[in-house]
Amino acid sequence: MSEFKNKKYQLEDFISFVRDKRERSVGYDRAYLYDVCGDDSDGDIFHIGQTIYVGDTVQANDDGEEVYPEEVTHLGYAFLYSGENFQAVIDLAYRQKPTASTDEIVRCLNHYAENDDFLDLH
Repeated sequence: MSEFKNKKYQLEDFISFVRDKRERSVGYDRAYLYDVCGDDSDGDIFHIGQTIYVGDTVQANDDGEEVYPEEVTHLGYAFLYSGENFQAVIDLAYRQKPTASTDEIVRCLNHYAENDDFLDLH
């Protein structure tokens, strides 16, 4: 499988990718080592049809300042989610409700980002 990081995705496509655990089958011991970045200037962090960038994790320089991957800076995007949290929210939502719609998953992602708590789907 080709490298999944350092690429742009439509949010709903990446949700499906994570739901199917495809990013965890690329031979990484810790496949969650990625960040999800995007434009967060319109209210909710995530929305259907949104373009996101999945890239390497944000690093810190010697002065403790965050250093984003070059493409994130070029796109004017900001950090939205760690891969680990993105996976956890999606995994739990589909365990609770295997037939969850993409809209419901987006609602779960936004809820977690705003409340640091998982939204119950039933």
